[in-house]
Amino acid sequence: MNGILAGFSVGLLAGLAHAADPMMRIDLGGGSGLDVVLVQAGEFDQGSLPDEAGRGQDEARRRVRITSDYYIGRSSVTVGQWERFVAETGYRTEAETGTSGGFGWNGSGLVQEKRFNWRTPGFTQAADHPVCLVTFPDAQAFCAWMSRKTRREVTLPTEAQWEFACRAGTGTPWHSGSGPEDCDRGFWHKGNAGNGTRPVGSRPPNPWGLSIGGNVSEWCLDWYANYPAGEASDPRQDNPNLSDKPRRVLRGGSWIRDAKNTRSAARYRADPRSRNADIGFRIVCSTAEPTPVSTPTPVAPPAPKVEAEPGDPPRQQPVAPAPASEPAPGRSSGSSGSSGVVVNTGISGLLGGLFCLAVPILVVVLLFKFLTGSGRAVSTYVPADPPVPPKRRQLIRKASDGFWIDGDWPVGTALRIHYVVNGLPADLTMDYRPGPDGQFVYTGGDAASVSVVPDGDDPMPVPAPLFVPPPVSEERHVDPPRHDPRPPRFPSAY
Repeated sequence: MNGILAGFSVGLLAGLAHAADPMMRIDLGGGSGLDVVLVQAGEFDQGSLPDEAGRGQDEARRRVRITSDYYIGRSSVTVGQWERFVAETGYRTEAETGTSGGFGWNGSGLVQEKRFNWRTPGFTQAADHPVCLVTFPDAQAFCAWMSRKTRREVTLPTEAQWEFACRAGTGTPWHSGSGPEDCDRGFWHKGNAGNGTRPVGSRPPNPWGLSIGGNVSEWCLDWYANYPAGEASDPRQDNPNLSDKPRRVLRGGSWIRDAKNTRSAARYRADPRSRNADIGFRIVCSTAEPTPVSTPTPVAPPAPKVEAEPGDPPRQQPVAPAPASEPAPGRSSGSSGSSGVVVNTGISGLLGGLFCLAVPILVVVLLFKFLTGSGRAVSTYVPADPPVPPKRRQLIRKASDGFWIDGDWPVGTALRIHYVVNGLPADLTMDYRPGPDGQFVYTGGDAASVSVVPDGDDPMPVPAPLFVPPPVSEERHVDPPRHDPRPPRFPSAY
């Protein structure tokens, strides 16, 4: 019985030692960090009740099971955290590299101008404000950077993960309560935020310690569609073709949207290339232990050779074990090998005698040829083999969720990059700041028609078709008509 109890105690302590911490701070370098909160597996009712005020038609109620623990950002990614990412990678957002900029605040509404990007959204931001004017690919690039830095899987949340964490066990329209006063107390929205974002921790957290809902809408991994009927486990909508056009889910409402959009069940959607001053994101991080850095297996040094001293009896040299398929050396007087061999002494004596006789004969022949002039030395130049240049890696190396760039450009060179994922074209510009393996470009899928050139050069030829025309933007933000025969590469927000 004592042994059983002891074993149980050891197992319990081991389990506690490997349990995930309820909160973890991820070091981003440069004195910056990002806090994540543990969300344990469980079940909840996703969507809203039919009589909930402000309810949307796409909020059908269903039971959802989350089967694995996960960490989620305690708040939206902040301006300071994004600045750290940009400082380390040289990344430039789509609003910065596009020809028309992003949608920023002009004093009366969101309008698209070249000057608007995450650095200049049209209102003042501090380091603790949520970063905005980032597209879905921009957010994915940040997650890829954090994955490499932490050696953990870092992604955007699924829609179910987001709502489960936002509700924090509550069943009311807002995690802070049911009435308008509860909304005002817990969330920044159009009615109380003013014209811009607020610090991420300036409203009370939910019961699980998260500052979530309001301020900025947040990207989720799901493509927008109505919920399928019935219960679901770890749902994620990966089909982009179940809506009027492919759009990603946004959650949380924002400073420019009505209070009803900050409800836990409220859903919104946007073109993944939307770049608005009310769109940000937060991250989800795996609870698995970081993958260790691989180290080479040490190789044992060869056994030292034992030298015999004068007068000592013969010593046996250390012998490496022979392969199992070979006979053990030394069993036959006529066997030969590289270790432990026994050679017939009679044969070896005969060979030694012949060698001693051949040497003086060879010397006499060479001397005779030299004296008679028939053996004049001829200098022959044999050119050395030309040096073989080291084999370098390919300029572009594809991966399942992106590709690596490994070129000869100086660090800091602005690169223009084009690729196509799932039939949708992407164009971006980023500074070249490679690591030991090059510079990684996250695409979220298998990229085709990839081209990379320094900014200002002619683009590399791309196999046809270049792209499928992007979805037409919604009526609220429409780019002015262009005379360029090519479809616009940067669709309007929403």
